Amino acid sequence: MRNFKIFLWIFIIFLIQTVLLARVHIFGAVPSAVMAYVVCVMLLENEFRNAVTISLICAAAAGALCGREFVVITLFYVYSSIVIFTLRDKPVYVGNYAKAIVWTFISSVAMETALFAVEHMTVSMSMFMYNALPTAVCNMALAALIYPLLKALMYKEKKKKLLIV
Repeated sequence: MRNFKIFLWIFIIFLIQTVLLARVHIFGAVPSAVMAYVVCVMLLENEFRNAVTISLICAAAAGALCGREFVVITLFYVYSSIVIFTLRDKPVYVGNYAKAIVWTFISSVAMETALFAVEHMTVSMSMFMYNALPTAVCNMALAALIYPLLKALMYKEKKKKLLIV
């Protein structure tokens, strides 16, 4: 049942990405619900293998369906998911909701910079101002919506039963 829920989430995220968000341009940026979803899953998933598998599926689908550079997207999603999964417990005193927003911002800026560098063989300040930063802000807003939904519907915390003796 859990695998079905995972594939259903991935299907819904890609449906939203390809049907709704692909046509939306906010200050020149195209939001990526896939990036926000992958970051949120990395923070909530308990098993490394499952987390990287979900990231790989999302990366392959994003590269194929979203019209971006396939190899760069796939490598970036997998490597960023490994980094986020590894560093998700640091710092301990910050909640996962805040981490989801910050990691989404960092990942979005890095991904847009890498894609721009591969496509144009250069990086400029105007690219940051008119492409990377607006995309990162849009993705942060999406992560702020996706994280609570994922936590409530997919990654519910199991309540501990008290044993009274």
